Amino acid sequence: MDVSVVIATYNRKNILGKCLECLFNQDYPRDRYQIVVVDDGSTDGTDRMVKQKKDKCKCSLIYSQSHQREGQSKARNKGILLSEGKVIIFIDSDSLAPPWFIKEHLRMYKDNPNIIVDGPAITVTGENNLINPPFYSPLIRTLAFFDFRGAVFITANTSCLKENLIKAGKFDEEFGKGFGWLDRELGLRLIKMGLKRVKNRRAYVLHYQIEKKNLTSLAKKRKDRGENAILYYKKHPVKKVKKEARFHYLFYDKILNKLGWTEKYLTEKYLSFLYQKKSIRYPLFKKFYLIHCYAEGLKSGIEKYKVKL
Repeated sequence: MDVSVVIATYNRKNILGKCLECLFNQDYPRDRYQIVVVDDGSTDGTDRMVKQKKDKCKCSLIYSQSHQREGQSKARNKGILLSEGKVIIFIDSDSLAPPWFIKEHLRMYKDNPNIIVDGPAITVTGENNLINPPFYSPLIRTLAFFDFRGAVFITANTSCLKENLIKAGKFDEEFGKGFGWLDRELGLRLIKMGLKRVKNRRAYVLHYQIEKKNLTSLAKKRKDRGENAILYYKKHPVKKVKKEARFHYLFYDKILNKLGWTEKYLTEKYLSFLYQKKSIRYPLFKKFYLIHCYAEGLKSGIEKYKVKL
């Protein structure tokens, strides 16, 4: 088996279904790649949907389910161990891959196998872009061509040799069920092993984003990300990580506190009021609110992991 595409998912049945359809239609021999779906305890019927899809695809689809949420690190580590491919590609369950996606990832390994390959993840919204993904759109191709940003290892769209992932120790399961940094932390360890990052802008995916996001879930993700940032820094206490983890948000939060905004304006109740009134202040106050949530996560992480900045 040349390659395994690993997808960790939780309660994303509908978008995962489209993600799988795109992967089934790859311009690559179906007997030389497999899809590994690791369900981290979904309750929305993901298991039934995946099993139904399995019978419609000639490629090998492995389904693995835990009965309770174990976290992204454990889920993806299960995917690594279940994979038969020499190369493992990670994408998110809300990502849509064009037909040439697998071929473009594998093309990069011909000259040097000891690399990390990543490609752009371009955000799209709207039901039409889900039904008919605009893979050939000139705008999408242009955005992919000019994608120069991004961390070394982001599981929305990245690949590496399976043996190197195992040699590096796979994903650090201490990150638990929280959100964020576990992929960058693994990427840092891979770089320390001597692997080189290579970007292939043709190996892009469309990251489908639901237009209306729940503010409560957004706030939780920011707090989780802040807490995990402290753990990331504890494991790699270097200036680069400190800057990457945005510890300066603690300073911003102090200013917001002094202004009295955190209690008066930076609450879900007040933001809901602004949203319903279609106030032009909503985007700005929402941004400050999420900064505050991230800072709260940082504070929680400092206390939890006994870290001094």
